[in-house]
Amino acid sequence: MSFNKFLLETLRARGWRVTAARRAVVEALARAGCAADVQTVYRLAKRAYPRLGLVTVYRTLDLLAREGWVQRWEEGGAARYELDQPHHHHLVCLACGAVQRWDRCPVSVREGATLGGFVVTGHRLELVGYCRTCREVVR
Repeated sequence: MSFNKFLLETLRARGWRVTAARRAVVEALARAGCAADVQTVYRLAKRAYPRLGLVTVYRTLDLLAREGWVQRWEEGGAARYELDQPHHHHLVCLACGAVQRWDRCPVSVREGATLGGFVVTGHRLELVGYCRTCREVVR
């Protein structure tokens, strides 16, 4: 069973309806890969389900985040979403907004550490700069 089918079956088991629209959003998230914005998810999902509305995409992403299947955060000035994945960070282009996954982690503080009375439960790192294409334009 694919991860997407497992996710949808788990939602169904928890009492949520698994509609064609929700299926399309989950498939779009999987196709989008890393750090997709709402418009990207909407565009990809609409190919599979042309009657899909933008509000349904927002609601489905919200549901998936509440249920713990999707991570949501602000990055590069926009809300970003991705299916829960192994720990990684992002490289964000300041010119075009492109986001690239970066698997190396330079942070040595680990989950459970205490810093100034604060218990660390995780971290996100966003490195900003210029992608290969935009770097040529900036020069």
